[in-house]
Amino acid sequence: MHSQNVPESIREDEFAIDVINGEKVLITLPTILGGRGSEWEGSPIFGRHYLMALLQRGMEHDVLQPADIQRLLNRCPAQR
Repeated sequence: MHSQNVPESIREDEFAIDVINGEKVLITLPTILGGRGSEWEGSPIFGRHYLMALLQRGMEHDVLQPADIQRLLNRCPAQR
């Protein structure tokens, strides 16, 4: 599926930080990208750039720590 609406960044006015159930969370605006009639209709779609921006915002606001990312990397199989 090709969409020109896939966000590549998260602007300052497109997220909030809060605490839910005692855990700091990053809240983003819902961006529904699955087009009407597609198999992904109504589903959020996250591209590489958006995911990187989400990680960056999470680390900037102490939702994530570098150690969290390192633990994740240690679990992922090496790319070939």
